[in-house]
Amino acid sequence: MKYLISIFVCMMIMFFLMACTTDHSFKLDEKQQIIVVHNLLALEIESDSSHTDEGPSFFIIKENPYDTKEFDTIRLQGQSTGLKIEKFDSSGYIETQIINLLPDRRYTIIHSGMGGRVRIQEFFWTDSLGNLRVDPTRKRIVGYKDLRGA
Repeated sequence: MKYLISIFVCMMIMFFLMACTTDHSFKLDEKQQIIVVHNLLALEIESDSSHTDEGPSFFIIKENPYDTKEFDTIRLQGQSTGLKIEKFDSSGYIETQIINLLPDRRYTIIHSGMGGRVRIQEFFWTDSLGNLRVDPTRKRIVGYKDLRGA
């Protein structure tokens, strides 16, 4: 009986270690205006403004939660397929397939899920045309950290 329990515990530890090392990063391709996400769980694009009329926020998950694709592509100019996108602005929540970011704004993108390594936060800005650009003045945050001092 002890032998079976030991095997079960070892298998659970291996499972948790494998889950923690899965790549959940994302990268913006500025030229194509797409975000490539590894193992998409839940991605949020939030306006850095506290006023909802100064920029919409988007919540993105897979349309099919059982989809096992390793990469998902989120198009910032055009429709994204296979994804469920909810837009939140001053008028409330609506489902959409198009992400429309306002020009000359700051945005934060957060890929989150279960576990500390899965939360990745990166900072961006939009140019005068509404194209998303990486903010080189702020560093990516991985895991749950105290953001009060940031």
